[in-house]
Amino acid sequence: MDLHFNKKDYFPHQWDFLTSDKAINGLVAGFGSGKTHVFLKKTLANLFMRKNKEGRSNGWIIYPTLSLAEELFVDPFCQMMDDIGLKYNYSMAKHKFHTSAGNIRIYQLQKPQRIIGAELTYIGFDEFDVESYKNCDIAFKKALGRIRGTNNPEIYIVTSPEGFKYTYKIFVEDANDDRRLIHGKTTDNVYLPEKYLSLMESNYDANLLRAYRDGEFVNLQSGSTYYNFSRDSNVKANRYDPNKPLYVGIDWNVSPECAVLWQKYDDKPNIRVFDAIELYHTGGGDLLTERMCQTIKDQYPNPYTYVYPDATGSAKHSASRYTDVELIRRAGFNVKVNPSNPAPINRVNAMNKVLEDNMIIDPSCKALILDLERVTNVLHTRKIDKSNPELTHMTDALGYSVVWEYPCVKPNLWRVSR
Repeated sequence: MDLHFNKKDYFPHQWDFLTSDKAINGLVAGFGSGKTHVFLKKTLANLFMRKNKEGRSNGWIIYPTLSLAEELFVDPFCQMMDDIGLKYNYSMAKHKFHTSAGNIRIYQLQKPQRIIGAELTYIGFDEFDVESYKNCDIAFKKALGRIRGTNNPEIYIVTSPEGFKYTYKIFVEDANDDRRLIHGKTTDNVYLPEKYLSLMESNYDANLLRAYRDGEFVNLQSGSTYYNFSRDSNVKANRYDPNKPLYVGIDWNVSPECAVLWQKYDDKPNIRVFDAIELYHTGGGDLLTERMCQTIKDQYPNPYTYVYPDATGSAKHSASRYTDVELIRRAGFNVKVNPSNPAPINRVNAMNKVLEDNMIIDPSCKALILDLERVTNVLHTRKIDKSNPELTHMTDALGYSVVWEYPCVKPNLWRVSR
């Protein structure tokens, strides 16, 4: 069965990736740039081209999770094989395709120790940098050791840039003549609706746009978590207005319990933080959440008070028969909380977006300002470093309210043919 690919059907970065003759190829590109589509096409090509001595191919396809593989790979790949009339059998239990041209086994990066096999003719990784540096390292080294089933094997990697992670190591730090890195931009996809791009640009700060729109390696891991915070830009005097609704983010801790108070304005900056409260246990039967609610009511009485607490307070009981969230409701506040907290990365992205030009903080909020300056990420990850017990509480509290009111929304795309 012959496969034919026409250059006019692909964007330049897709065609370069599809036709590269290097042993290890990488495509780092923005959202909506057609990465997964060309990954599927390359896998289909390798199914027929990368043959072992028995005249059949034997490949691995690796995703961060099996559920992501089912969504992004299995169904559309089945459709591609149906389109060319290739018969196949797919075992959902073994995550394996059997075809007359060869076999494909699907693994997940989250459990690299379970990746086993030998004599492979090709290996493809999709959404590679979503997974941890450590797991990518284990999986890639396993791939290098098993890509020996043919004279022209290939390892190919597709990912959105998530900072200077393992893809950067492979193609930049460890660059050699056997490797090729190709970049693609969201704007290369001329079929995207204008609203898709405008939604990206209105939701992501400049740093994230360089990564997720332009497909560039940008430092998203090391250094300050809240990299857009600046005392010069974000610290400005402002006061409580009793005529406006009050917004409060709360983070629970054994001690302290933290609340960040702000108000919303029609003109920018929309978010104006005027107070940050820390309460510590005084011992005995002291109930921090009850005391926090009373403190807020005493200092800022307001019938329109909206509280955005840490979702763990719905299950965790303080020294009361009520949960912390129930205590807030009983205090008469409007509570905005989901069954679980948003992913920390979503909270951080939302914070950095508003810190760019849409938030000011009164100089009296010293603990919050220090938190914004001192909180960092764990090395080689976008996880917040929680090793210092004195940090992260204030920024977490503020983040719960910000991500609810000003979320960074990733645009959704229907499937397209390229």
